Amino acid sequence: MTLQRRTSGASGPGGAGRRYKRAPRRAGLLCATLVFALAACSGGGTTSSAPHTRPTSSAQPATGPAAQAAVKAMWQRFFNGAVPVPSRLQLLQDGSAFASFVRSQSKTSIGSLILAATAAVSAVTLKPPAQATVIFTVLLGGKPLEKNLHGTAVYIAGHWKVAVTSFCTLLRLAYGKSSHVIPAACGS
Repeated sequence: MTLQRRTSGASGPGGAGRRYKRAPRRAGLLCATLVFALAACSGGGTTSSAPHTRPTSSAQPATGPAAQAAVKAMWQRFFNGAVPVPSRLQLLQDGSAFASFVRSQSKTSIGSLILAATAAVSAVTLKPPAQATVIFTVLLGGKPLEKNLHGTAVYIAGHWKVAVTSFCTLLRLAYGKSSHVIPAACGS
């Protein structure tokens, strides 16, 4: 499942058409926010293993309300600019494959503008096998940047992670589907 945006049913000359024309710019900013929110903590500073790391030995629940809560918490942590990049990359499916990309993008001019992003999760729906749909809003400076986005979480080795498909969809929205910037881990 890929990242999607929910829209209301406005149509006609000034309705949905205008909304979709604005969507690429907003989606690009949204993706930049995601990438640079990940990267904002990657430069300099000290890294502490105390409150920011999670024990890897205890498995998260895979089903039921506890699993929904775990997905919500993971998603919000992934979008939390105060969480160090290495910890956030652990929340991304195949996160190590994106580490150099995130580091390189953090050095761009727009990367310096994005210091933190957060996500407000409005719904988590578990979908077998080992997936969840997440409806969320990305906030920048506490203000909604993009509302009602759909993403996918996957359950791997006892932990919920942001699906590569969701992350790569954001990257393609920001950089264009055929951009040379898109990391190889996103496929062709």
